[in-house]
This record gives sequence, C-alpha cells and structure tokens, in this order.
Amino acid sequence: MSQILPLIKRLALNALDKSGGGRLEKFFIFKFGQKSFAVPAVDVAEVAIPGSLIEIHQKSDLIMGVVNIRGIVIPVVNLRKRLGIDSICNNDENTRMLLFSLKAGSYVGMITDDIEYRLREGIIEPQVSVTADTGAGNFQIAVIENQRIPVFMIDAWLDKPEIEILQNVVESF
Repeated sequence: MSQILPLIKRLALNALDKSGGGRLEKFFIFKFGQKSFAVPAVDVAEVAIPGSLIEIHQKSDLIMGVVNIRGIVIPVVNLRKRLGIDSICNNDENTRMLLFSLKAGSYVGMITDDIEYRLREGIIEPQVSVTADTGAGNFQIAVIENQRIPVFMIDAWLDKPEIEILQNVVESF
C-alpha cells in the first residue's frame, strides 16, 4: 500500500481540526545549547549572521539589545531562560539570528547557537503541555524524520505587554 495515501487521508481528516494537529509543514531546526527546536519556515522572515548588538538603556532579562539590519532597528530577545536553557549564547561561526515578523514592518530577532538551513518536512501533533527539559509552557510537537521536536512559536513566548515594550524600544531609535 502506498505510504502517501494514509498521509493524504490524515491531512484531509485533520483539515477541519483547528488545533493544528496533523498539519504538514516545513521547518527550520535550530539549537539552544544541545536542545533542538523546530520553527515553521513561514514564521521566519530571515536568517542572518548576528551583527553587533547595540545596548539599550532598558536592560532586562528579555531584551539583549538591538541590531540595525539594512536600516531597520530590530530588538533582539533572549528567551533561553524561559525555556529552561542556559542563558549564555555561544557566539561562534555557527551562531545565527532568526528574524520574526511581529506585524508589517516590525521584527524581533533571536540568537540561536546553530541552525540547519535545509528545510525539513514534518507533521504537527495536537498541542500538549510540556514542562520537562524544555521549560514551562505549551509546545506543539512536530514529527520530523521519526523524531519528536518541540515547535517554537515566538508569539507563544512573548505576551502583549512585552511586544509593546519591544515596539517602544524600536520607536526610541
């Protein structure tokens, strides 16, 4: 029996399910330390080599600073602590910055220890609560090449007041 037919049937059955379970997507795989996360490719505006961070007067655990990419000021956040991961960034030749679009013309950056550029296909399972070894919070899980990898969604880790703070930081430049 064809392996694609059960997949097509599963996708059709899950199309009406708004929880995200069963969706086939393409992902970037990135690492914080030794922990891997999947991020939907459609959520990533750009992958860049991190430039020099400009310190800001509003120091916090969340905001590392800002970068200027092609004339656009982009706040860079550190979400490692929230994910239960060592908050120290390794800055080496593998370090990359993921840029996410918060709204039209507004971006936020996040520095990762490593990223795999080859897009991987995977299926998102229904959302579950995960606390062990990935920090508190809810993750959807993607099954990618028989591995279960937590799916990172930037908007799930930033609340509305924090997004407003990030926008205020940009406006202050």
